[in-house]
Amino acid sequence: MKYIFIIVAVFLIMIMGCDKTPNTYTIEGRVINKQLGDNLTGVKVYLDAKKIENGVYNSSFVNIKSSSTDGRGSFNMDVEETQVSDYRFRVSETGYFSIEEEISVDKIHSSGGYKRTFELVQQSWIELNVKNTMPQGTDDKITYRYSNIEASGKNCCNNNVVTGEGFDYESHHKCSVRSHAWIYVYWTVTKSGNQSIHNDSIYSGDGATVIYNINY
Repeated sequence: MKYIFIIVAVFLIMIMGCDKTPNTYTIEGRVINKQLGDNLTGVKVYLDAKKIENGVYNSSFVNIKSSSTDGRGSFNMDVEETQVSDYRFRVSETGYFSIEEEISVDKIHSSGGYKRTFELVQQSWIELNVKNTMPQGTDDKITYRYSNIEASGKNCCNNNVVTGEGFDYESHHKCSVRSHAWIYVYWTVTKSGNQSIHNDSIYSGDGATVIYNINY
């Protein structure tokens, strides 16, 4: 009887161990076009984490889950509870500026889930061609810049001033901006000691490439 009792006890422990399942957290939300408010379909949503495994902390983010938005722009993912110190969302779609956003563990673990709407900014391009077409001397000079640029990142336009000098100055710039926006461009030309100031506006359109020429 003693041996039978031991066997039964071990069997019960095994069953209880098998029944133990980790907590799961539901992460859901939507992805929309920020300018137009439209739902975006097929957008990839990644969840990364800084994990603690076997007592060792990994300071680098690793992907632990991913999902794609459906026809209503909605996504859903169930995440098992693990030892992590931080979470990070990455949302990306061709033709839009990507989003990376870190979030504390408490925001997900304390509520048993997380719900969020991500707004992606549609991307357009400006191809700016600058050329001295009426040279007067080697001291010819132009300074030019954009204004009201909001996006930032690789290949994005910025508000920095560019300077060109010489009678044969020519430059071509292509950079990305948000769609459906008016982008302002300012330039100042100096020739033979005389200065002229100019400005214009460029509409970025719907995911288009706009070509703008400054011939001075």
